[in-house]
Amino acid sequence: MAIFRDREELDRILGGFFERLRAVDQAYLIYQIGGSVEFIFRKPAARIRWVPQPQDARYPFEVFYGDHEEPILLTFEQDADTAHRFWLGRINLQQALARQQVVAQGPLSRAMKLIPHLDTIYPLYADYLETIGRGDLKEALR
Repeated sequence: MAIFRDREELDRILGGFFERLRAVDQAYLIYQIGGSVEFIFRKPAARIRWVPQPQDARYPFEVFYGDHEEPILLTFEQDADTAHRFWLGRINLQQALARQQVVAQGPLSRAMKLIPHLDTIYPLYADYLETIGRGDLKEALR
């Protein structure tokens, strides 16, 4: 059974996490990628983008849902369940790329700057699931 029953639930949970991620200390790392990052999800189909903002903006990036006109620097395509496991820290990005669980397009070397910091970001997703009353999802797809 899939983690997210439809696009609305994926947007609410994973998108909500991305919106919360904008305010944490590690958010500046996403800005340093140097362009928009688009996540294309399958099962259910959805798109979420991180779009960098000017340095004096409230957040280093904004979150957009669906199609958006901003040029895309990096794209990561994956099943939504794979994304869920990734943000829980259960999937290694380099292995997922090698196995084609995640398909990337664009200058991947820029995203690799995030890898050393992912261990500090993963617990934030688990905490977010608890905060929104969906701690049950932490054990799903174990």
